[in-house]
Amino acid sequence: MCRWLAYSGSPILLKEVLYGGPNSLVDQSLHSRLGAEPTNGDGFGFGWYGDQPTPGVFHSIEPAWNDSNLRDPSEHISSPLFFTHIRAAIGSAVQQTNCHPLRHDHWLFMHNGYINDFATIKRDLILAVVPSLYPQIQGQADTEVVFYLGSADRAMGRRRE
Repeated sequence: MCRWLAYSGSPILLKEVLYGGPNSLVDQSLHSRLGAEPTNGDGFGFGWYGDQPTPGVFHSIEPAWNDSNLRDPSEHISSPLFFTHIRAAIGSAVQQTNCHPLRHDHWLFMHNGYINDFATIKRDLILAVVPSLYPQIQGQADTEVVFYLGSADRAMGRRRE
């Protein structure tokens, strides 16, 4: 099971949720007490909202507890709104383009879970993505397809029921 956290509140440093305390996200990914696997080591990512019109994102295929490039930005990035995600891959490759959160314009997206039998419906779902958004799909995970299906609705001001 993937581990993720979304935060909205007073600005805090990212390191507080990634490394702070016995239930930090990195600790959970290394010592899972409730998941099917004891570790989540198939990459990670974080996205944050700051002074720019679009959110920043950072992805890595390293295990979060082992990536020396994660600690430094986490000690400098303070935000009132961010997403963090530590991946446990189910059926898709361990590669940066499959790491969450995903970004399109001012939206960030991540989810925990998977679409059962995704390979059998993938073609139909991809063909339902608005053609102008199709080139944005970089990875092969179900999450990205779902995100771009919803992005078309947001771009057109529609809501799915």
